[in-house]
Amino acid sequence: MQSQLSLNKFSNFSGFTVSALVHAFFVVFLLHHPFEQIKPAENKSIKINLHSFNVPTSTVEISSAPQIAPEVMIPEPTPPAPVLPPKEAEKPKPIQPIKEIKPQPKKMERKKVEKKIEKPKEIAPLQPTLTQNTPPANVANPNNLPTTNAVQAAAPIAKIAELNLSNSAGSEEFKKIVDAIVKNQRYPKNAKKMRQQGVAEVKFLIRKNGSVDEIKIAKSSGYASLDEGAINNVKRASKDFPMLGADYYINIPISFRLL
Repeated sequence: MQSQLSLNKFSNFSGFTVSALVHAFFVVFLLHHPFEQIKPAENKSIKINLHSFNVPTSTVEISSAPQIAPEVMIPEPTPPAPVLPPKEAEKPKPIQPIKEIKPQPKKMERKKVEKKIEKPKEIAPLQPTLTQNTPPANVANPNNLPTTNAVQAAAPIAKIAELNLSNSAGSEEFKKIVDAIVKNQRYPKNAKKMRQQGVAEVKFLIRKNGSVDEIKIAKSSGYASLDEGAINNVKRASKDFPMLGADYYINIPISFRLL
């Protein structure tokens, strides 16, 4: 129905347009081609001598020249433009319904979880440590004590004091012990040949009677030959140690340096 109405409107409009164009063409043509008006012939007066002619009794009517009507140029009518049959309107294509595009679900990729197997840590082999079992100082044998002193044997043993560089540097007795070790110090031959150097810290017990017991290495020099040489130096110097009047532990470093 709508297409038929649009076709009617189109045909009316085209007819009106053609008619307007024809009239416009006619007006333009008249403006550019004006028609020339044909003038009537002039009436010339004729002089007649009445004396030379016998005038009849009847009057002569002088008629004027007939007027010629001007010719009017009538243009030939232009043939009307052929009316073209209206084109059939193209039928609108049916609108196809838009299909809903469903998003495809993404495939969940399962990540492979690699289990890290922790390697067992290597356990360092335990090195056997050599300990020197020494009898406790000033421990009296209860079998040798008289029965009257049985209670005294069970009494706690007093702690033995220790002399070292930090607490006895200004002591005269400690200085004599150091001088005796320096005097009797010997460099081990194997260590000297191998050019081994270091400091061995030696700990030993000086009893009140001047004897020396429990000689051991408190801190190693890093070389067994130097540690053994430090112990031998203490043994050689023990004959020159002073009498202290009581039992003391001595802790002293012995240095081995090559010049």
